[in-house]
Amino acid sequence: MYNSIVSIDTENATVTAQGGITMRQLIDQIASKSLALTVAPSFDGVTLAGLLANGVHGSSLFGKGGAIHEYVIGMTIVTPASAAEGYSKLRILGSDDPDLNAAKVNLGVLGFVSTVTLQLEPMFKRQATMRVLHENDTGELVDEVNRISKSEEYGEIMWYPSLREVVYKYDHRVPVTTPGEGKNNYYGLQSQLATTVMVARLTEEAAEAVGGSKGRLMKCELALSTVTAQQTVAYGYQKNKNIDIPNIDIISVNITAVNVTKTFLNAFPVVGYQNDMATAGGCQRDLKPGFYCAWDQRVKGIVFFDAGIALPLRNLGPFLEDVRKLRDAAPAHSLCDMDIYTGFLFRFVKKTDTYLGTAQEDTVAVDFAWSRGNDGMTPRLDMDVFQELEQIAIDKYGARPHWGKNRNCAFEGVWKKYPKLLQFLDTKNRFDPSGFFSSEWSDAVLGLNGQGAPGVSTDAPFCAIEGNCNCVIDEHCAPQMNSFCRPGRVFTEARVCRSR
Repeated sequence: MYNSIVSIDTENATVTAQGGITMRQLIDQIASKSLALTVAPSFDGVTLAGLLANGVHGSSLFGKGGAIHEYVIGMTIVTPASAAEGYSKLRILGSDDPDLNAAKVNLGVLGFVSTVTLQLEPMFKRQATMRVLHENDTGELVDEVNRISKSEEYGEIMWYPSLREVVYKYDHRVPVTTPGEGKNNYYGLQSQLATTVMVARLTEEAAEAVGGSKGRLMKCELALSTVTAQQTVAYGYQKNKNIDIPNIDIISVNITAVNVTKTFLNAFPVVGYQNDMATAGGCQRDLKPGFYCAWDQRVKGIVFFDAGIALPLRNLGPFLEDVRKLRDAAPAHSLCDMDIYTGFLFRFVKKTDTYLGTAQEDTVAVDFAWSRGNDGMTPRLDMDVFQELEQIAIDKYGARPHWGKNRNCAFEGVWKKYPKLLQFLDTKNRFDPSGFFSSEWSDAVLGLNGQGAPGVSTDAPFCAIEGNCNCVIDEHCAPQMNSFCRPGRVFTEARVCRSR
């Protein structure tokens, strides 16, 4: 498993751990020594080596920021070597080694990550409060997002554009003596009854089959039920971490807005230790019969595209204004699909010196998702809207795609957005000159494929349905199913698959 703690230095507040350790294992074990990692990703099931390969982050513009790799002060990596060297070489990277800036976000192409040393700090507590407000205008939203980024060390925002609702999370440190044994047990990452998981997906598919305005309204009803269910349990925040949150049937939930508001008023603030508040998970560890993660395909769970983009913070206002314009220009309720999946999630990542860190300047990390089809040839309802959102963010406003998320088309030409790419490639060429840890995909993403070699995008029928290309001709969509390549409604340079 290679998932153990190697050593904890309580005097210098550091930990060295093997690359296969999960975030939950790591933060709980260091907590037993009254130490904490300053930031953590949203999902506690990722491994240490895996999150560094992809540049995984939490949310913060304070101190070193929200990216976990900013707290790496050392690594050991096993790389290929000659026969005379025994075919492998252990490279020890200290905090002053320039190659560490390549290894901290490495795409898995430098070698096998053996151990990682992280800078920690004394254990502390956090206090989280969430507020649900009606969306008035995007200017007010931008102002509050900017205020939270500056005033709340761990602030986050969820915006449900079709429901016209905004959820602000105010999250900051409090003295460790502050009373509270709370926990972030985010509901979306807890195990669900198999019937709940299956019915959610079947409801989506029923809406797709109906199509048109009625299909959109069906998705809006599912979005409202999902959001209401999550707010009924305060998104899983618990004042007492030892009390299990109830399982909610999101399809049959019938709770008034007044009761949801009352639940929120009673649920917050929540105070707890950093290891209990910083990250969540659970379904991947739950062995109870009949319970599954919402995305588990053994019971035909939800299937979705996940767009994670690093948007320059300075471009947030214009981006949100374009989202509003697209919402107004598209058919009514077109964005309900994404509201089933938390709408827009905004988090913050500070500028980095790491060569392939997505935050090449102070960044708002924007996540949004929408339902994916059961095959790569059938158009989805309103998929043109989400394709345009992708292209607005990436092509118009210079966002960088998260290395561990997104569809293939988002990575087209991405290497051009990294000013220190050559420094990364220098390390890569020295660590693995034969490309043992590389692939056609990684070469394409890094701009290394020569003429005629496979690229990030493909040129084939239906390629835009799954995001293997941005459409150029109708055949990239599905003309035989009334889906054609058309300009975007707001960003006319975008090319999307739209039904007539």
